[in-house]
Amino acid sequence: MRGSLAGRMREAFRLRIHCTTVHTVIAACVIAVAVGAFLPLLMGCGEKQKQPMEIVVWEQKDPEEQLLLRRHLDAFMEKHPGLVISTLHFETDQLHSQFQTAALAGGGPDLVYGPSDKVGPYSVMGLIKPLEGLFDASFFELYESSSVAVLDGHIYAVPDQIGNHLMLLYNKELVTRVPGNSDEWIAICRENTVDLDGNGIPDRYGLVFNFNEPFWLIPFIGGFGGWVMNADGAPTLNTEAVIGALRFLADLRNHHKVIPRESNYEVSDTMFKQGMAAFIINGPWSIKAYVKAGIDLGIIPLPVITATGRHPTPMVSSKGYSININVDEARLSIVKELLVYLTSKEVQREIATELLILPSLKDLYQDQSITQHEILRGSLEQSKLGRPMPLVPEMRAIWDAIRPFYQSVLGGQMTPEDAAEQMQERAEKKIAEMRG
Repeated sequence: MRGSLAGRMREAFRLRIHCTTVHTVIAACVIAVAVGAFLPLLMGCGEKQKQPMEIVVWEQKDPEEQLLLRRHLDAFMEKHPGLVISTLHFETDQLHSQFQTAALAGGGPDLVYGPSDKVGPYSVMGLIKPLEGLFDASFFELYESSSVAVLDGHIYAVPDQIGNHLMLLYNKELVTRVPGNSDEWIAICRENTVDLDGNGIPDRYGLVFNFNEPFWLIPFIGGFGGWVMNADGAPTLNTEAVIGALRFLADLRNHHKVIPRESNYEVSDTMFKQGMAAFIINGPWSIKAYVKAGIDLGIIPLPVITATGRHPTPMVSSKGYSININVDEARLSIVKELLVYLTSKEVQREIATELLILPSLKDLYQDQSITQHEILRGSLEQSKLGRPMPLVPEMRAIWDAIRPFYQSVLGGQMTPEDAAEQMQERAEKKIAEMRG
């Protein structure tokens, strides 16, 4: 049913655009006659001017990644005279909604880049092409199996990196010993939460992270022995594990007071760059900027939860490129060629060594510039302790269900027990609506 609805929407959009275009051309010709310019316009209408081929890429990369992408696109264009490649940047959720709207209407970019969990919604709505029929099976064997997004037997994206996971980054100037468990970690955080100017408000904190978003809650659910869904895609949020994770993070803020009262992504990122936080929980995308800011950076896995003896389990996924379903046969060959180049060994080596992000190609894990790099080793160690991000569309309903109640717990307006119950109810309702 969804496929037929998407098809009807695309066809209606095409008809509307076609009619609009015809009317516009007729109107333009009439105006041209009125000003005595009919002949040149008629020649223009009758002879299609040869235009450069343009490929459009939509992405949600961070600034450092965008700069490197632009360099790679420029290199590709140099080898393909007459080809123009443009990019458009979005934040992750904005990219999802904008691509969904554009592709349903028959438009959108040729390539869309993002984390693998977007594959689920895009594929269900028929917005991206299955790739196993466009590339030989041997092509996908070059990549780490965990990085290739497979859903219902289909491959929908080619990865240029692996991970996208949260980990514990620290400033070596402030942290002189590595915590072995969460109790030791909290103790070090307390030591580094300091009122430097004597006004009663800490100027430096032990820990910062984006506690507005549920993505940062997920590792701790695993650390307390739970997860967000079962094998059938049903939510598992009203559990002791979720309650324990909520209480742990709320205590960091409200009892131990080692994180700021307000700590979104921008605040956390800025404080860590300025040396005003000892630890930050963040992902591989942030590493290069911290190094450039002069932070003597260390990376370790999130410490074992003392009460459970379990490692926190951040979600691990790849990022990569998918081909818009609306790319026609005339353009498909060059779009595929660009995709292969953007995920090639040459490009991934630069992503790994310049941005310090783990590659998805197997061969690069034999490269000493990667295997002997301290930061990349720390990132790899954390990724191995994580769990694959679910690709199913139900995951979006679970994110939306977690967010408001998680924030209410941290703000002190709701107990962990009540929040877990409400999360479960809302997730079940949203999934039922989505499936119905």
